[in-house]
Order: sequence, then structure tokens, then C-alpha cells
Amino acid sequence: MRRLLSVALRQQGFAVWLAADGEEAADLYERNHETIDVVLIDVRMPRRDGPQTLADLREINPAISCCFMSGDFGGYSEETLRDLSSAAVLRKPFHLDEIGQTLRELTHDRQLVTSSR
Repeated sequence: MRRLLSVALRQQGFAVWLAADGEEAADLYERNHETIDVVLIDVRMPRRDGPQTLADLREINPAISCCFMSGDFGGYSEETLRDLSSAAVLRKPFHLDEIGQTLRELTHDRQLVTSSR
């Protein structure tokens, strides 16, 4: 799924960094956070789940823009994920165009906030 999303999002014009789990994502984000506008995090991942990963990323950048995705939210509800200040929550399966559109909207919203400062 990760590779498929990478190819589809690159075809839609996104720069994509891939991480296999939450710990790798935090390390990658720490090194590249200045060039990353939005993160797409699966709720269920090995070692650290999505909400735990988001907490780690927020230590690096409290204003991070996040979109959760999952086919199985585990012990989390969509409402709980939104309460974590996730900008969007997508349930698998989703259309690749839908995820691209959601990320474009989040990136656009983030650019509007940054340019108004």
C-alpha cells in the first residue's frame, strides 16, 4: 500500500517520503520537517501507532498538519482521531484521487496560514 500511494501521489505532483513505521517516520520528519507540508499517517503501524507517531512529530513541530488513514481504526474512533487535531481522517479503501485532493486541500490551507503570518 505504501509503495502504491507513493507512486500515485508522485504522479499527482507531490514529493513523497516513505517510512515503514512510526519510529522511522519521526526520524525522517526530524531531518526533513522544514520541507514537509503535511503528513499522511496510517492509524495502525508496527512499533508505534499513528496517534503515538503524531505525538512524536508534534514534539518536533507542534503545528504539523496530519491526515490519518486506516482500514481498521483499532481502539480509536474517527472522532478520537479528529480530537487529536488531525486535519483529515480517511477510511480505506479510498480512491487515489480522493487522497490527492485531501492532501492538496491541506497543503493549500497550510500555505494560506503561513503566508498570512
